[in-house]
Amino acid sequence: MGEILAVGPMLPLFSAPEVRRVYRFVDRSGQPHPILDDRFESLDAAWEAAQAWLEDRGLRAEAMPAALAEEFGIEVTTANGHWRTLRHPGQPSLLAPSGPPPNRHPSSAKP
Repeated sequence: MGEILAVGPMLPLFSAPEVRRVYRFVDRSGQPHPILDDRFESLDAAWEAAQAWLEDRGLRAEAMPAALAEEFGIEVTTANGHWRTLRHPGQPSLLAPSGPPPNRHPSSAKP
């Protein structure tokens, strides 16, 4: 009486399927980017493609972070297959590579 019998390893009651995340760029209207309309396996791969495209257009390295923030929004797939916006174009974010975005609004603090 009061004994607990072990039947085997405990299995989880619910196991969520592993979700493969895919990224894509969007334009200012939230549509897939008209030129870089591709799917990327990682955020790094997406940003590398965007940087290469901007370099091919003659953009200088020092202008790259601002151009990435201005030109590209980024979306990721969700577990149910929909797209979720991580960043809209024109919105500075730490999701863009090459450090923090430039300060677009000078401080209003008085000297």
